[in-house]
Amino acid sequence: MQGNKILRAALYPRVSTEEQVLHGFSLDTQERELIKYADENGYKIVGIYRDEGFSARKPVLKRKVMQELLADVEAGKIDIILFTKLDRWFRSVGEYHKVQAVLDKNRVVWRTILEDYQTETADGRLKVNIMLSVAENEADRTSERIKFVFNGKIQRGEYCYGGPATPFGYKVEMIDGIRKLVKDPETEEAAALFWDTFYSTGSIRKAGREVGLKCSAGRTHKSWMRTSRNEIYTGEFKGVKNFCPAYISRDKWEELQHPERRVKNTPGGRNYLFVGLLICPVCGGTLKANYKIYPNDRSIEYYSYRCNSKALGRCTYSRSISEKKFEKYMVKNIAYFLEDYAISVSVKPPEPKKRRKKIDADKLREQLRRLNNIYISGNMSDAEYNEQADALQNAISAADREAREDQQPINLDAMREILKSGFERQYYSFTREERQRFWRSIIDRVLFDDNQVKKIIFKA
Repeated sequence: MQGNKILRAALYPRVSTEEQVLHGFSLDTQERELIKYADENGYKIVGIYRDEGFSARKPVLKRKVMQELLADVEAGKIDIILFTKLDRWFRSVGEYHKVQAVLDKNRVVWRTILEDYQTETADGRLKVNIMLSVAENEADRTSERIKFVFNGKIQRGEYCYGGPATPFGYKVEMIDGIRKLVKDPETEEAAALFWDTFYSTGSIRKAGREVGLKCSAGRTHKSWMRTSRNEIYTGEFKGVKNFCPAYISRDKWEELQHPERRVKNTPGGRNYLFVGLLICPVCGGTLKANYKIYPNDRSIEYYSYRCNSKALGRCTYSRSISEKKFEKYMVKNIAYFLEDYAISVSVKPPEPKKRRKKIDADKLREQLRRLNNIYISGNMSDAEYNEQADALQNAISAADREAREDQQPINLDAMREILKSGFERQYYSFTREERQRFWRSIIDRVLFDDNQVKKIIFKA
């Protein structure tokens, strides 16, 4: 009661996944105690906001129940919020103050039924901040213990997650008292078809569309993107080999993570001349090959190259490069680029190389693998993942470029012999397979400046 007014109370019981593992805290127990306290003090219960499975260290925007509670606060439906202890409310000082600002604005107070806090005085607010700092430190130490427990289980082949964290195509099954990840008969066919199609086409979108048509698996493109990055489909998880049945070999999976390493085998006998050689001038990724069929003559195909990251919102380069025009340009100008390269490496005095710290691409790829596991486990938001994954992908591309630029120069005399008089006539007598093999034998990368060739990096 506040004067003659009956206060409208919101009950907030919370338990995190970590605490369920270590201590078995019960939401029902908290709820019973909160209801009893509200009845004894004459409060009217207007809502019970059960927050299950989320740590108090999680950002407010990732706690759906907290968002619902704050929405009702701002709608004027609540006068007081009850929870059992301060660490049920928050364990992060920063997040606490974000929510407290909303409560202060709407004149809503809170109370812990098992602890005594007075936020009306400076000393009381200081005590809250001190106790939150202690709880934050305890949460960090608890998290470390949880990771230790989980890692021990994973090393024994036990899958510690469940629900939405179970990868598509798998299910959790108890085998000899251990939670094992096994193929799910209901989704096994769809998962197998996705990986087969993804490997044969190199396209996540095409693979997802194929599964949708043949297996009626209604998954979003973003879901397939997460699937494509998850190493667990190789049967390996967090360094543990043979953790579960595999859908794809480790070698093939790594090729798909780094498409610049593989020569795409395209369906229908299509053979793209410059696949894997053209570099996007904006994001540094490899331009992907595409084809269209002329509407007036379906026997004629139009080949082009573009940056697929543009469609995913990760790049702004929207130009499409015609293979036919680019091929003609390269045949006419390859000798010029070779001589330009020869001048840069033989006529111009070599500049002393600056000592620079080598970028370890393997370490970056390991960081990306760990980031994928964190994201798949639900411990990171989409925005955080996309930002960090893009940064790592760019760093990996930079490391690969650095390694290629450190290669020894090509044999110029041999190249001049290849490009001697009559080269153009001889080139056009080649089959498409021979033309592709020729370009890949002499060129490592083609760099663009907008839509113009800026530099050609020749093979060592």
